[in-house]
Amino acid sequence: EPERQGETVGTQTSYVLPLAFGIVPDSVHGKFVDNLAHAVTSGGEGHEPYSLLTGFIGTAWISRVLSDVGLPDMAYSLLLNTSFPSWLYPVTQGATTVWERLDSYTHSRGFGGNNRMNSFNHYSFGAVGHWLMSRSLGIEPMKEYPGFASFELRPQPAPAGMMDYATGHYDSPYGRIESSWKR
Repeated sequence: EPERQGETVGTQTSYVLPLAFGIVPDSVHGKFVDNLAHAVTSGGEGHEPYSLLTGFIGTAWISRVLSDVGLPDMAYSLLLNTSFPSWLYPVTQGATTVWERLDSYTHSRGFGGNNRMNSFNHYSFGAVGHWLMSRSLGIEPMKEYPGFASFELRPQPAPAGMMDYATGHYDSPYGRIESSWKR
């Protein structure tokens, strides 16, 4: 097989993880952000734009990275997408928890033999909850004061027409931290 040096992978996760861990050189940072935006908005392989095509590793990071690089609107578009694969697709199929497989059950085929080794309360796709608290509601601990001994509130409200409000809290060891925003 020929050497594949320099070939671009081009997946959502291939851009998300280097950005999340701060290992993208300044000289190509803007290109990484542009490529991530394209990967999110293009869908790919028969999927709608704003589909969740991250795999297990990238799922926990994609919304945080989009928000942190100045694209919170894209993070909200990912959150609110209802087509497969997305966080809300299982809700359209009757889910009340976050599933390991986003199509674990569908109205048209039931479980379809797809519930062996399948969690119906799964961390990976549930990781969007961290983004909801830390970016949408803006509740973040100060790095120099672990455990929320000191924190900042920096909510990132959804663009007009996407969500009208968000409200929530975090019960820290130092007391309840509440945040909300409303259009």
